Amino acid sequence: MMEPYDTNTGVHNRVQITIDLNELVWARGEYLKQEMSVNQSEYLAETLRRTLTWDTLYSMIDQTILEFFENHEHPEIWDPHYGEIQPEPGREKELQNLEKAAKDREKAKAEFEMVDLVSPAWTIKVPRRIKK
Repeated sequence: MMEPYDTNTGVHNRVQITIDLNELVWARGEYLKQEMSVNQSEYLAETLRRTLTWDTLYSMIDQTILEFFENHEHPEIWDPHYGEIQPEPGREKELQNLEKAAKDREKAKAEFEMVDLVSPAWTIKVPRRIKK
């Protein structure tokens, strides 16, 4: 788990949101074209302070995360990769085997020809060894 801030410098590395419910109620009231007095605004803000749940905020965050991973084919590219080498240590043997198998397939192609097997209901291509 990441620390919220560096204890040596006090620099925060997290995004923090501070909500002034009084200002929010007032701004949303104006947006909704509902005129209200300062007392009404403060009453609503106090009510929200006691009853407001974070379900909507959580669902918005969840939706944003899910959309990000649906729209980005390789989200791991967003993570820094320092000091990586290719191929990864221990994979050299696997990569050599893959290259050898590819060469063997190419060599085998020269020894076979594809012929059609025909039936009234289907036709398939199958390999047949070339006689030498």
